[in-house]
Amino acid sequence: MLVDPESKDAVGFTHFDSAGSHDNLVTVLMTREDLLQLASQTLVRIKSREDKRSYLGVIVRGPFAEPDAVSASSTMAIGVVSQGKKIAFTFDYHGRAEVEILGEETAGGKLVPPGRRPRPKSPVFLLGEKESAAVLGMAGDLCLGMVSGYDQMEARLNPRDKSILPRHTGIIGTTGGGKSTTVATLIHRAQAAGIATIVFDVEGEYTHVDEPTDHAAMLEALERRGQKAEGVKELHIHHLTGRDSRNPDHDNLHGFSLNFSSLSPYAIAEILNLSEAQQERFHKAYDVTKLLLEDFEIFPRPRSEEDRQRMLDVDELTTGYPQMTLQHLLDVVSAYLYSLSDEGKGEGRSRSRSPSKRKGASEESSDPDEGSDGVFEDPTPRGPRMLSEFGRNVGRVMARVHAQSSKNEISWKALAGKLHQLRRLKIFDVATAPGVDHDSMLTPGRVSVIDLSDTDSPQLNNLVIADILRGLQETQEARYQRASAGGKPVTPVLIILEEAHEFLSASRISQMPVLFEQVARIAKRGRKRWLGLVFVTQLPQHLPNEVLGLLNNFIIHKITDSSVISRMQRTVGSIDAGLWERVSQLAPGQAIVSFSNFTRPLMVAVDPAPVKRQLVD
Repeated sequence: MLVDPESKDAVGFTHFDSAGSHDNLVTVLMTREDLLQLASQTLVRIKSREDKRSYLGVIVRGPFAEPDAVSASSTMAIGVVSQGKKIAFTFDYHGRAEVEILGEETAGGKLVPPGRRPRPKSPVFLLGEKESAAVLGMAGDLCLGMVSGYDQMEARLNPRDKSILPRHTGIIGTTGGGKSTTVATLIHRAQAAGIATIVFDVEGEYTHVDEPTDHAAMLEALERRGQKAEGVKELHIHHLTGRDSRNPDHDNLHGFSLNFSSLSPYAIAEILNLSEAQQERFHKAYDVTKLLLEDFEIFPRPRSEEDRQRMLDVDELTTGYPQMTLQHLLDVVSAYLYSLSDEGKGEGRSRSRSPSKRKGASEESSDPDEGSDGVFEDPTPRGPRMLSEFGRNVGRVMARVHAQSSKNEISWKALAGKLHQLRRLKIFDVATAPGVDHDSMLTPGRVSVIDLSDTDSPQLNNLVIADILRGLQETQEARYQRASAGGKPVTPVLIILEEAHEFLSASRISQMPVLFEQVARIAKRGRKRWLGLVFVTQLPQHLPNEVLGLLNNFIIHKITDSSVISRMQRTVGSIDAGLWERVSQLAPGQAIVSFSNFTRPLMVAVDPAPVKRQLVD
């Protein structure tokens, strides 16, 4: 029998359609010998004989082996197979696979959405790995791992492609599925590509990534991939002052405190979980503190146009008031409590009967107790003890408080208690521990780990994360503007947020809408400024749709909860049903990877991490 020259290299032929056929899916049949050439996720080209059209497709189900003479479910077929020890005879069999059509090839080599289906008995050809990699979009210097179904194809990204890394990524899966290894591998690859990488590490897992791994299984896996164990080149570890790091002897260890003035008063009110009455008093005290900062010439400084402009530019939904400290605010709250005490009420009545007179001041001003040099003097200090600069003139503070009086001592005491809890953390405005140097974190190729392993407080972690995220966004914004003005590229930034469900759960977002809005604003603006976020979680069910809607790329490891898979399937529409069916069966290290540069989502064996991780129980 003569073989059609056009079909001699074919690995199969399209089958007839049936009542159960689906749009965009065709069945391909192949001989027993050709079955060995095909694997799940391999790409094929279908040359439709009758209408001379060419299609590209990918195997999404199978290949399966079916008997030739009878159905696989027949009694005869079952008997022959199950009695294999006794019966030598078996049926010949062929292969069957389901192919998803990716598109129709035009005369110019472009791939366009298919408007028709390949005709039956059309030959199917296997694409080589080089052509397959080009079709799937596997190009770039950053390698994630090996694409399943191929011997040599690597899942690759171009770290300088603005449509990839500035887009935000979710790394999702159950404990033991390989998320931490994926994060460690990503840190290593990003650092090698010159990306500034920042990791919010709640367990301290990544505090030793500058050392090569010494894990036996990881070393064996690296050897199989022809890779070697090695640490990242430049690691800096940052930890809150008064808290320990899991790598306390590291050469580049930086203790830091938070600047109270950088925190939005609305975000603080949310994080402290203030009641409506407490919020009202908090904002009143905050406004009085701003007036006193000007009274005491702390901010804005006299005759400083720059300070005046900064004051006008303050957006309290994103940041706090310049130069304000927690102690300034506590002093004002203490003044309000004093004004509501019996002693304070008596003093207030005395003041109302004998108003203070000013010396050397213009008649238009009503500010009491101000000397001619602009510094307030209080020869007979009264009121509560104050620990900030406001203690130089307690009378002046009390005058401001009486001018904006308030009642309900219980709410003021509750507010004072929560603010004192903040102060006892000893993380605000610490003279011996400066704030985070955001600019140095954005150094090309630097890995900065924010070690939060010793905080034991999700609320405190949220304070730190929100503050540093805002600072990084503002600094990257300024860098982007300078780079654009000079016609130069800006350094890409990757921010990895471990245990994202603790920071951005549905319950926390409902309690802290201002904080979430800050993160959403950073995510949206970051896409244009080469600032990409990576959310890592084993509890995706706790992430609301608002967060999942920020993500463009996904690395999905094993998920066993069918309800979680169903929800993710509705959210991540780009992944086909055949891949979702595999999610619950993925081995450690395997993941369904969907990136914006890939033609379609793929199953990938993520590369072993060459860096050392601190294993956490």
